[in-house]
Amino acid sequence: MRIDRRRFLRTMAILGAIFAYATIVLGGTVRGMGAGLACPDWPLCNGSLVPSVGDAGVLVEYVHRLVAVLTGLFVLFTLLAAILWFRSEMGLVTLSIVSFAVLATQVGVGWVTITTENDPAIVTLHLALGTATLAAALIVAMVSLWPPSAASVALDR
Repeated sequence: MRIDRRRFLRTMAILGAIFAYATIVLGGTVRGMGAGLACPDWPLCNGSLVPSVGDAGVLVEYVHRLVAVLTGLFVLFTLLAAILWFRSEMGLVTLSIVSFAVLATQVGVGWVTITTENDPAIVTLHLALGTATLAAALIVAMVSLWPPSAASVALDR
């Protein structure tokens, strides 16, 4: 079985953007429910990889984290596909690197959000980086949909 590399890249990039959006929506739900510290530790939740989700706050915070992990995996797979299979499209590779770097920064700030017990400045930065993660993932997804020659010409100028 041969994998369609372009289709794989596009699928991962689109899923990265969709899940980045879902992470933001869930993050807003966490904030709206006042559940930001329902899981007071990181990366675990109440000392467990899979916490008891009987409390609604723990459930929504844990789902937010799970969706964020999926976002990270899709963005990482997009980056790996771009580096391994599409090195000739340096614009796509560069955008994928930037997207992953923004996401990695976002994860770090998410950790700081927990460790500072939702310091308002850090929470604001976390939201801003979430928005930047979505923007970067959307750009990579859109560029992945362009025909290879169009992507190369437009991004390598």
